[in-house]
Parts: sequence; C-alpha cells; structure tokens
Amino acid sequence: MTNSLLICFTILGLAASSPTKPIGDIRIVGGEDIVITEAPYQVSVMFRGAHSCGGTLVAADIVVTAAHCVMSFAPEDYRIRVGSSFHQRDGMLYDVGDLAWHPDFNFASMDNDIAILWLPKPVMFGDTVEAIEMVETNSEIPDGDITIVTGWGHMEEGGGNPSVLQRVIVPKINEAACAEAYSPIYAITPRMLCAGTPEGGKDACQGDSGGPLVHKKKLAGIVSWGLGCARPEYPGVYTKVSALREWVDENITNLRLKHILRRF
Repeated sequence: MTNSLLICFTILGLAASSPTKPIGDIRIVGGEDIVITEAPYQVSVMFRGAHSCGGTLVAADIVVTAAHCVMSFAPEDYRIRVGSSFHQRDGMLYDVGDLAWHPDFNFASMDNDIAILWLPKPVMFGDTVEAIEMVETNSEIPDGDITIVTGWGHMEEGGGNPSVLQRVIVPKINEAACAEAYSPIYAITPRMLCAGTPEGGKDACQGDSGGPLVHKKKLAGIVSWGLGCARPEYPGVYTKVSALREWVDENITNLRLKHILRRF
C-alpha cells in the first residue's frame, strides 16, 4: 500500500471514469500486511458484490467513506464487509440501508469528498470489529506527525490488489507545500489534507479510496485522490475530517431520525 493514498490515477482520467471504479480503485503502496485486529474499524465497501472502496466504522450503524465511492448510486447497490483481513471473504456482511454524500462534492475539484452509510442492522463489536473516534471539529495535525493508512488498494501504480489488508505509515505534509506540488492544475482546499514522503514509495492507491487515515487513534482523513500512486513529490490527498465534522454529525443524526420516523 504505497503511501500514495492519493488516488492512483491521473486526474485527467478522473472525469472520464465511473464514480466507483477510477477513483474508488485506490490502493496502498509500500505498506505491510496486517490482520484486522490491528485496524478493526476498517471495512470493505462492496459495490454489487465486489470490493470497491474502503470505509471506516465510526459507530455500530455508521460507516464514513468518500463521496466519489457512492455518488449517484442507490443504497441497495452496496454491502459492507466487517471483521475480516480479506476484502473478498470472511467476516460479516451488512446491507446498507441509506446513504448521504456531501452536496458540494464534484469530480472536477474533488472537494468535500465525504459520505455516510447507514446500516439498518448495527454491527456486533468484538476483537475484529470496533468503531473509531473522529477528530474534533477544526483540529489540526502538526506537519510531520505520523499518520496510518489502511486498505486493500493496489500495491503499485497500475498493479493488482492484495488479498490481505495493508497498512502504510506516512507523515502529514504541510498544506502550502502540497498545494505548490499540485499547482497550477489542481487545488488543495481547506477541506483536504496531505500525507506522504518526499521520496515517494508509500501511499494509497486505487482501491484504497474511502478508507481511513488515522492520527493518534482517531479518524482524521479519508483516502480521496492524488497524482498516480506513491510518486515522488506528489503526496496523497485526503478529505479532512475535522473540517467537515459538523456536516458528518448533522447527517448522522438526520439519517437515524429519518428511519426512526418511518416506523411510525
């Protein structure tokens, strides 16, 4: 899992790709095999029976993922696999009852790349399945601090998927430096954060999209996009959870209330 959790695709191909395939196919490069007990919050978001994106359990009935993974599709197109080190087997499968993606997301800018999935049947917690806290609103990760990214994305740019869950450790990159790296073609907004190594070799890639970036045991980022996978001088770009925490909290409440009220 190369630390290029950036979307392992050139953004030129982004507009021509389907919302689940191109962007959702980001995977981890330069990582290591781990078992699910080391990241029990990690889930596989399955689109019509196949692994499409990563996701993160933040409550027994809520998964946070990337908007580009689910935009324009129906809840019944998705299932969630939890509690497995493998995206194609083991663990437990749960239906998705409803979903919401940020209304200001679009593929041109990749800004506000966040979505919430509601599970009508809450997951059962245990050693292999556990929720993770989200970072607080407007909190910041200091430049250079270590973050952890996990997923089943490509292990090299243009390569294949691993069968076992991968983990990569990458430092958080200064936003101004990240913006300069992608300028003038791509913009880094206040709702994005960057992580990677200057020499490359570690990143998220296709298939990792929607998965977690964790800082100090809290969900701080969501694998979103990037230029290739683990390329030198092009860090991975993640959705910044702290900048969108209020939207997340509001829409978790809205989804839950919507389905409670439907019972009456």
